[in-house]
Amino acid sequence: MTFIFGHRGLPQIYRENSIESLNNAYEYCDFVETDLRITKDHNIIFHHDSFIKGFFIQDLTLNEIELLLPDIDLNDMIFNSREQLSGNVNFEIKTDDTDKEHVEILMKKIIGMTNYKDIVSSFNWEAIHNYKNSFTCRYGIILDSEEDLFEAKAISNHDDQIMFMVSNNVINSRNFNLPYERSVVWTVNDESEFQRLMELGLYGIITDIPDTMQLYKK
Repeated sequence: MTFIFGHRGLPQIYRENSIESLNNAYEYCDFVETDLRITKDHNIIFHHDSFIKGFFIQDLTLNEIELLLPDIDLNDMIFNSREQLSGNVNFEIKTDDTDKEHVEILMKKIIGMTNYKDIVSSFNWEAIHNYKNSFTCRYGIILDSEEDLFEAKAISNHDDQIMFMVSNNVINSRNFNLPYERSVVWTVNDESEFQRLMELGLYGIITDIPDTMQLYKK
């Protein structure tokens, strides 16, 4: 069975990556995919970009973020307990524009904040490799280029547990040779493409519209 992942929850209806968006998505999907970043005062927040209004998140405290975002309830973007989310989660660890010290703090904190069915993934392959033996859940690396396939295949040959979160253009490459059963494709919003991918035996498909795509689940 191929699982449906709600990309940042239900972003067409709610503010993306908000706790409200993520939890409401479970009505339609098996997983939610969300982005995690770390603040200057070592709190974890749900946020995609590395900055807020021109300031890097790793240089901001929660109080400063609250001042920059007066119209957003800060409690709806702070991740402090796995109990905040009511289903399976693909946590994407965002490390761009983040120094090594903050990356290590984020990785260490997330280790104790997952359920066994969750997936922790990142474009930062080194961070995933360094902490994979500490995770109590599944883990994966993210690919957005065909050029990544050779190295990813080598990793797969030595690690039969690692997941692959691959962009739609990568899975459609003639050189794609990663195991479908450990691959999750992002981000698919075309209904005909979604239906085609459902036939491949993938682990999952990430979409912005799980409320629509759940109609094609088998």
